Amino acid sequence: MVRLLTIPHRRAHGMCPVNGIRDLVHWRSGRDWSNEFLWGLGQGGGFAYLRFKSADPPRQVYWGIAGPRQHSYLAELLGAEYTAIENRTFKFSWKKAREAVDAGTPPVLGPLDMFHLHFYEGIYHKRHIPIHYELLIGYDDEKAYIHDTDRGAVQEIPLTELQLAWDVNVPGLGKRNRLAVLDIPEDLPPTDALVRKAIADQCQTMLCPPVSMVGIPAMKKVGREIARWPEELGENTAAKCLRQVREYLNSPPDLEGDHLTAGRDLYISFLQEAGEMAELDFSEAVSRLRESIAVVPQLAEAIRESRLEDAAAQFRRIAEEEAKAYTGLSKIVGATGLSTGG
Repeated sequence: MVRLLTIPHRRAHGMCPVNGIRDLVHWRSGRDWSNEFLWGLGQGGGFAYLRFKSADPPRQVYWGIAGPRQHSYLAELLGAEYTAIENRTFKFSWKKAREAVDAGTPPVLGPLDMFHLHFYEGIYHKRHIPIHYELLIGYDDEKAYIHDTDRGAVQEIPLTELQLAWDVNVPGLGKRNRLAVLDIPEDLPPTDALVRKAIADQCQTMLCPPVSMVGIPAMKKVGREIARWPEELGENTAAKCLRQVREYLNSPPDLEGDHLTAGRDLYISFLQEAGEMAELDFSEAVSRLRESIAVVPQLAEAIRESRLEDAAAQFRRIAEEEAKAYTGLSKIVGATGLSTGG
């Protein structure tokens, strides 16, 4: 017997971390926000530089924010009850996922490895991309029924494939068999208040982060260190790190992709929508972020050609433009007194 919830769905390429939450917000509150708007509300303009000896690779760069932290932030911002389960057996997590659907609080599943998702024909059994998220809206004894950000219709995943796709452990993105439940309230705070709060928090994280691995200070740190990676890590390990950096310059992440925006185009879309909703003028910040985007293809080319001093200079240019963008935004939303360090 099929258990299936009817939830409105808006398709959007490459927006899997927030697509399911967007659908839940529309379903529960009636607010038909865009995926880009949710991305921006969820701190999608961030930056992180991870340096872990035990990680593979040991240097990693991320633009935006990782799925689990984005989910927990959005839950707090929207006043939603939030529960996350990870690193349990498939049997346990699948039972909890079904219970969430039965309770009317469908969960976000992920990260999932797209290698095992048959409806991605160009990736299925060809490439491992273990950074995907889905909204579970139903199930039966043999299949999961999901909303996928790149598909308009409900998709079916055989449980045998879901078990394989769900068995991933990605630092910062989640451990195996992870699900997140956000119980979105019907009465959300006013949209303009959400905009001001989210942008103020983003400015705080970018300009005055609690740790040096995030925000503008982290960008500057990459600019100081990237040219030394081959000497510090060895040529082979440095090459793996550089491939990761190049992959995540594309939006969504793709080593061979040509949409080289580092996700900043999504944050620009958020600012444009948010400005209209909250009656605020973010045009100067948008212009600064467009200047940042213009540098990204140059950065990708410098990395591809192993011109690491040039890559370092491009990181510093991006940091300079984004520092100006977020300083301006902080003044508009009232988050004054912020300045960059590092």
